[in-house]
Amino acid sequence: MIKLIATDMDGTWLKADKTYDMDLFKKDFDLMKQNNVKLVIASGNQYENIFARFPQEYSEQMYFVAENGALVAQGRQVLKIDNLSQDLYELLLKIAAESGYPSIVAALTSAYVLKKDGKEHFESNQRFFKKLKQVDSYGEVNDRVFKVSLIVPPDEMPEFLAYLKQKYPQVGFVAGGFDSIDMSTPGMNKAVGLKYLSQKLGINSKDMVSFGDSENDVAMLKFTGQSFVTATALPVAKKAAKQIIGSSEDSSVQKEIIHLLDISK
Repeated sequence: MIKLIATDMDGTWLKADKTYDMDLFKKDFDLMKQNNVKLVIASGNQYENIFARFPQEYSEQMYFVAENGALVAQGRQVLKIDNLSQDLYELLLKIAAESGYPSIVAALTSAYVLKKDGKEHFESNQRFFKKLKQVDSYGEVNDRVFKVSLIVPPDEMPEFLAYLKQKYPQVGFVAGGFDSIDMSTPGMNKAVGLKYLSQKLGINSKDMVSFGDSENDVAMLKFTGQSFVTATALPVAKKAAKQIIGSSEDSSVQKEIIHLLDISK
């Protein structure tokens, strides 16, 4: 019996232009309420950003697993935070500086980018971070940091990710997308957030459904009883899921939720 549905956002729920079918969403949400099914938005993105993607009257009734599991919230109530240790944070900044790639520091009150990485880097990341600041140095950041991300050209990303995993086994690395590498606490992932909600809500993982498309969805896809990825998902995500559906451009996740709840009656 389905009791909780968790979905990734970019490449899964959202179309390429960062929109989604609002009418389908409202139909999904009404069906979930009728069947007492919890909706969880599980994303590598900032909590404020994913909360704002939905009308507030709905967001207040939803659950959020943000920053790849480091923050869990129910509506506007933050339930759990796991920020980086100071030693790990300093190591991640060292890796970022030595890589030469543009970077992003994701934290509780805001995300941060370096001014030296340019205006285009700042503006392109405003799609993912509702609160984003430019700083001269990450030494200016006085915040609870969740992760540090690198923006890497897609053709270089797989090889560089493999290199980092081998060189720094004490760090948690995951592909956040086709052109990004998220660096965080080892073992931190979306499944950590779902495990927390499993205990808090008394919902067994076998009664959960998840949707994703990237490496940072793999742990979640393996954790839930049913799992789906979009047609454009990374190979590692497709391997972890039980079923492949259509693309986010066709609102396939929203349509599959309706199908799942109809047949579960």
